[in-house]
Amino acid sequence: MTFDLKHTGLLRARATARHFSPHLHSTHSIVLIKSGAARIQSARWTKVVGAGDVFFFNPFEVHAAEDIREPVEYETLYPSKEFISGCIAEGNGSDTINIQSDVISPTRQTRELAEALSAPLTDNRAIEEALGNLLRTCVFSTESRDSSFRSVAFRACSFIRDNYSLSMRTNDLAIKIGVHQSHFIRAFKAATGIAPQLYIRQVRVAKAHDLICAGLDLSDVAQIVGFCDQAHLTREFKKVFGVPPGALSRHISIACRQKARRPGI
Repeated sequence: MTFDLKHTGLLRARATARHFSPHLHSTHSIVLIKSGAARIQSARWTKVVGAGDVFFFNPFEVHAAEDIREPVEYETLYPSKEFISGCIAEGNGSDTINIQSDVISPTRQTRELAEALSAPLTDNRAIEEALGNLLRTCVFSTESRDSSFRSVAFRACSFIRDNYSLSMRTNDLAIKIGVHQSHFIRAFKAATGIAPQLYIRQVRVAKAHDLICAGLDLSDVAQIVGFCDQAHLTREFKKVFGVPPGALSRHISIACRQKARRPGI
């Protein structure tokens, strides 16, 4: 996987993969399949996607993927909440902006995005414009996907995201939510697809990703998000992205230096 920061609110990643275990990101994810086919699974939808398809995940939506016959080549765009809000009218400053659309088979908008991403001399504005046009065809909601704000999983996930750097045992989380541990584990996994401790590690990786994009040193990032050391951060980061966090850090540094050299900046 390689990264490219084309816009302060739009990270781009290119990769080829056969399998991704259940994981999540702290931002929206817009994925374009360039070649191959894969079965995608999330709590919100499960489908087989192929070349030319574009699909979406919301922040902290757990998802997994497995190729059908051969490694899948794909590109992912991670827009910030501000970027999303700037593309749609429904945002209006809401803290929750969820994409209800799942997979969009080839359309004029998806082809324009594919062409912008494939251009030899990539025009950042062309990518932003094509992505904006595609997002404006999607269905959005500013309401939580969870139908009950009192649900065990919803309350636990919210608590974890607010306190991700703290040490949290599963039993302590169950007590915090006010249910028995066995019921808590069943309810949490049924809602998210993964166990509570894995969700905690995934949230920490997602937060680490954000801090690296902000330019923080890897050793500081590991400490801030709650990993015992940088080596632990590296192991968990590679499980999600397939590359160590240093790869992302280097790409961010290069992008910042290039931006600093541009006239007028």
